[in-house]
Amino acid sequence: MKNVFFIALFLISSIAFSEESFLKNKTVVGCEGEKGYPPFIYKNKLSGKLEGYSVDLINLVFKDSGAKVKYELLPWKRCLSYMNAGENMDIVLAAASTEERRKKHIFSDVFSKVHLAYYYDSKRYSKGLRVKTPNDLNNLESVCGMSGFVYGNYGLSKKVIQTANDFQQLVNQLVHKRCDAILIRYEVFESLSIIHTDFKHYDRIKGDILPWRKDNPIEFYFMARKNSVYHRNLINFINKRLKQIRKSGKFKVIKEKYGFIVIDNQ
Repeated sequence: MKNVFFIALFLISSIAFSEESFLKNKTVVGCEGEKGYPPFIYKNKLSGKLEGYSVDLINLVFKDSGAKVKYELLPWKRCLSYMNAGENMDIVLAAASTEERRKKHIFSDVFSKVHLAYYYDSKRYSKGLRVKTPNDLNNLESVCGMSGFVYGNYGLSKKVIQTANDFQQLVNQLVHKRCDAILIRYEVFESLSIIHTDFKHYDRIKGDILPWRKDNPIEFYFMARKNSVYHRNLINFINKRLKQIRKSGKFKVIKEKYGFIVIDNQ
C-alpha cells in the first residue's frame, strides 16, 4: 500500500512538473500584421518597443514559466505562413474565430471582446448622428473603413469605402468630409488617444456601439498551429494562466488601461 502511495505521489508530481517543463529555455514568438493592431499590439513611437493589450497579457501568462517571449510585426500572410509551418512563429496575438480558421488552427479561450461601432465629426453634425438601424448608415452618402478590413459583419448593404491605410488617415477623411461616418471597433477607437498622444481631431469625433450589435461583440483569441503537440500544450498553458489572471483581478487592470469595456466577471 505504501508503494502504491509513493507511485501515485510521483505521478502527480511528474504531471505538475511536466505542465511547465516543456517551456524551459524556450522562446515563444507571437506575431501580428506589419501595421500592428492597436490596442492589442502596436509600436511605441518614442521607445520603438512593441506594446499593447496582448503584449501585457502574454507577458503575464509566461511570467516565471521558464520561457522568454518575443513579438514581431510582419506582413499578415507571412505571419500565418510562418506559424502554420511551425518555423520561428508560435501564436497570433489577436485573432477572431471563423469556421475556416478553426479547420486550420487551434484557439485559446476568449481573452477579449470588441464591439462594432460608428463615428462621426461632431463639428459637422452638431446635433449628433442618429444611428439606430443599418439603414441609418446605408442612407448616408459615404461610409468609410480601413483598407483590408472586413465589414460584412456590420450588417450594411452599402459598400464601405476602404482607402485609409491607418486610423489617423481614416479620421482625416471624416474631418475633410470625404466620409459621413466611419466604421471602427469601439475599443480600438477608445485606445487611440492613449496610444497616439499626438492623434489629431480625436476630441471632435463622436460615436457609439452599433445598437444591433451591442450584445454580439467580436471575440478575440490567441491562435496557434494545429496538429502540433507542442502548440497544443502551449494553448493549454495559456488557458490555465488566463484563468489565474482573471481570478487575480489583473485582467481588469489591463482592460481599463487600454480602454476596453470592463464587465464585472472579467
